[in-house]
Amino acid sequence: MSYGEREALSGLVTSLIVIVLFLWQLSGQTAAGAFDGPEGLRLWARSVLVLIGWSIGIAIAVAILSAVLHGILTGEKPDDRRDERDRDIDRRALTWAWYLLSFGLLGIIVGLALGDTAVKAMNTVLALCLLSEAFRDAAKVILYRRGA
Repeated sequence: MSYGEREALSGLVTSLIVIVLFLWQLSGQTAAGAFDGPEGLRLWARSVLVLIGWSIGIAIAVAILSAVLHGILTGEKPDDRRDERDRDIDRRALTWAWYLLSFGLLGIIVGLALGDTAVKAMNTVLALCLLSEAFRDAAKVILYRRGA
């Protein structure tokens, strides 16, 4: 398994953990009505900032764990060299993720024009960012597996 594929797999695992964390925390607060009222967006922003801090820690932990497990299982030193294939896979996956994010943002704008609330729009923006990151890592894994 190449360094790029291992990096994409650990990114995908991180994205999935963070998505579950965000869904669990924000859906509970939304269901409790924490984001209703004039202070709703401020509380939402504070909650998201705390979750971003947690997600950074999770990303670091998963990256370290991935490197340690790879070293233990294979006995190899990590080789983080990247070639044209790695850069091409990164570019293609990032392009597809940007398309997903761009069309999703267009949908949010349409939703706001039709009367959606600001908290719903912000939750959707956050979800789009998380999903496009997971989509990018999944696309990289698929492209590596296909030998693209």
